[in-house]
Amino acid sequence: MMKKYFKEINDEIIFFDGVLISGDMQIVNPSEEQLLENGWQIWKEKEIEPGEPTEPTEEEMLQTAKNEKILEIERYDKSNEVNCFVIQNQGMWLDATLRQQLRTSVMAYQSLGRENVTKWFNGNEYTFTVTEWLQMLDLLEVYAAEALNVTEMHKAQVNALETIEEVEGYDIRSGYPERLVF
Repeated sequence: MMKKYFKEINDEIIFFDGVLISGDMQIVNPSEEQLLENGWQIWKEKEIEPGEPTEPTEEEMLQTAKNEKILEIERYDKSNEVNCFVIQNQGMWLDATLRQQLRTSVMAYQSLGRENVTKWFNGNEYTFTVTEWLQMLDLLEVYAAEALNVTEMHKAQVNALETIEEVEGYDIRSGYPERLVF
């Protein structure tokens, strides 16, 4: 039986595909020594004893269900269902970096004594007073923090569930703050 080699990268198992990249070299059909030197490991299939069950255990199935539900929670957390607010009837989102950049910009206008600030997003012009911009950014920052808290709470609650049925029936959409409308 031919040996298989793998690496774990970002919690994901990657199998060797036949070409080793080592520095600026590509090695086709590398030796085992070259693979091991480059961090690849030998894949060992679990040997099943005669009479040993080949089906996953109830505990393994529960953990798989929890992992899948947590991925669903994380996808929902990144979706427009959560990451969205409405400004002048337009749905949009500003990630943490953009919110910080906007706050810095608005505060610079404020320090120069300007009262109004105009910004463009997605082809739309938005003009508000410095005070309105800062209040909107504060509300948006609190919304984002509260939404993240709900996401983390959902993950913890899913991890505490004891049956697959509870995990499958868990409502990942509950508890999120109301979408902001400006």
